[in-house]
Amino acid sequence: MTQNVVVIGIKYFFIDLVGGVIGFPVWWYTRGLSNAAKFCFGSIGNQWQNLGLGVWLKNLFVPMYGETEISGRIISIFMRFVVLIGKGIAFVFWSILLLILFGLYLILPPLVVLFFITSLFGYDSTVIL
Repeated sequence: MTQNVVVIGIKYFFIDLVGGVIGFPVWWYTRGLSNAAKFCFGSIGNQWQNLGLGVWLKNLFVPMYGETEISGRIISIFMRFVVLIGKGIAFVFWSILLLILFGLYLILPPLVVLFFITSLFGYDSTVIL
């Protein structure tokens, strides 16, 4: 009876261990990749909403404070254009940051394996040839 429990425990341990090691890359590049993409691209869409870029673009030529004079309209367009440029720069910076994060998610496992193999075999990175 005790031997069966030990044997079953050892089987489950190795099945879980081997299954986890083999299953991790499969999960990382299927469901994990889908989750990472949803997070990154969803965050980009949320940032568009948070900055209100759609509203700013839609109201670019609408005069501020109901101003009807030509000078007020010119100032309104200029100010909204300046704010739109600043918000656009922030949006592009955020988008690039998240795309870099997504790219790092893609290349992280192969880099870990590469570094592990090179450290295992004692590769000296200072020696090129």
